Amino acid sequence: MRTHSLIILIALFFLTNLVWAEESAEEWFKKGIKSVEEKNYENAIYCFNKTIALYPDNVSSYSNLGYIYNIKEMWDEAIKAYKKGIAINPNDIRMHHDLGFSLYKNGMYDNAIEEFKKSIALDSKFAPSYHMLGMVYIEKKMFNQAIPILKKALEIEPDYPVIHCDLGQAYKETEKHILAADHYYQAGIIYLNNKNREAALSAYENILSSSNEIAGIFLTKLYPDEKPSNIKTLSLPEKKDKWYILVSKMNVRKSHSINSKIIGKLAEGSEFQIIREAPNNTSINSWYLIKAKFGLSGWLCGIHKGIVKYEILSKPKKRGRNNFPN
Repeated sequence: MRTHSLIILIALFFLTNLVWAEESAEEWFKKGIKSVEEKNYENAIYCFNKTIALYPDNVSSYSNLGYIYNIKEMWDEAIKAYKKGIAINPNDIRMHHDLGFSLYKNGMYDNAIEEFKKSIALDSKFAPSYHMLGMVYIEKKMFNQAIPILKKALEIEPDYPVIHCDLGQAYKETEKHILAADHYYQAGIIYLNNKNREAALSAYENILSSSNEIAGIFLTKLYPDEKPSNIKTLSLPEKKDKWYILVSKMNVRKSHSINSKIIGKLAEGSEFQIIREAPNNTSINSWYLIKAKFGLSGWLCGIHKGIVKYEILSKPKKRGRNNFPN
């Protein structure tokens, strides 16, 4: 009887210590989550490793470690963490996706494709893996393979503008320009509806590279308060030795910034040549270093809010008017 009691006591001792260990692991895990929320990633790594030391089968700790390593762009470490988690739970959809992302960022495209396909096999409605698989195909220049995958992603998440942009790129690379412009257009409309004007302007640039007609339509969405006659599809300079004429009066500045000093003014009808473009030009806002026909040089904002302020001349006129001060 005394021996039996001793065995029971020993068993209770080990069971109690196991409960303490699990509770301790839970506390370390909670501290790790709090550290992630506070963006204290080094401390979070320490906490999750402590959790794993006490509770080796805690899949969530491996997942969180992978997440942190991805943030820190430590791809090799992220891959190791996700693989350990998957070894415990091979049916974790998100873990296969996240491992695929780490492999993709590490340049291991074929391995990434395998993981995204595993994620999709586990859940045929998991849009992020379709999207990432399409992106890897684009990276590998497998555009015809990317198109049906990205279309499937859009079937699941039709209002996700980034997928529209990626599908637009795939269509553009296969020279299906109207389809490309259509998806860039849809992305731009979603961005506008979400009050993300900067992204909408970027979408406009992509539309412009595929279809001038659709770009013109989108400009009316970008500038609904402008008169249609004031909105033009952008026409960037073709050659720097061409002559141009202003369609409205413009300031000429010392450098390519609206805050730069005004060094003169050009009247409507003034003629000039473009010497070079500013390095950060976009189709929405473009600066050019110009030389007016009468000799004065400076920076001119030839495109402002999508409206072109000049036209191309086949030949310069004999004399261009200007209202530069003497």
